Amino acid sequence: MSDPKPVDAADPAKKTSPVTGPVDSDATVLTQADMKCYWNDEEFDNGDRISNEGKNYEASNGQWVEV
Repeated sequence: MSDPKPVDAADPAKKTSPVTGPVDSDATVLTQADMKCYWNDEEFDNGDRISNEGKNYEASNGQWVEV
């Protein structure tokens, strides 16, 4: 797996998907597996990772999950 892509802080004027905390192993899996994630108008696929302000996030069904 590649290193997370460094990104700038989220710009409220641009499209950015919601960010959630870490997900436990018993979390419900969403059925919309093709939902894209966005960060400052840039599109990411499920499983893509980014890094912002010392935290890493993974794109997961339309939201960023802290990893």
